[in-house]
Amino acid sequence: MATLAERLNAWFADAATADAVGRLREPTTSEVAQAISQDPSHDVTISRSYLTALRNGSQTNPTVSVLSAIVRYFQSREMTLPVSVSALISEDPPTPVQGEKDEWAEALSDRQVRSIAMRAGQLTPAMREQLLSIMDVLDDPKKSAKSSPEAKSPEEGDA
Repeated sequence: MATLAERLNAWFADAATADAVGRLREPTTSEVAQAISQDPSHDVTISRSYLTALRNGSQTNPTVSVLSAIVRYFQSREMTLPVSVSALISEDPPTPVQGEKDEWAEALSDRQVRSIAMRAGQLTPAMREQLLSIMDVLDDPKKSAKSSPEAKSPEEGDA
């Protein structure tokens, strides 16, 4: 289980770039604190000493806005590690399977799917269970039509 400090230090190491003689050089704590504080896209300022305290683990409970500002800095760099607030604070960062991720993105790109999902999120758990039961019933004809070649689709009707 990596701590916030360990994850943050891993980001610093991952953000290393080659210097003039080809040696990998991490951004310094001071450089990162200054870049975060000067970023006009947010109103967060962070001192070198506070960022140092986050990196050495003596500070362990930064605000969401501080975390977001740190994430924004590292997202602007070429990184191989995942860079997000959840990756920084999670015990076990989620590792979605690429095909699964693409499938979700494709489904959620449809306006009607997003609308259904948003409305379902406002339902009680019992109502969601009922909705899922209805959807299961609606899915059954589709599954049987796909698995059975002689099954008629609803569009074909009776001939």
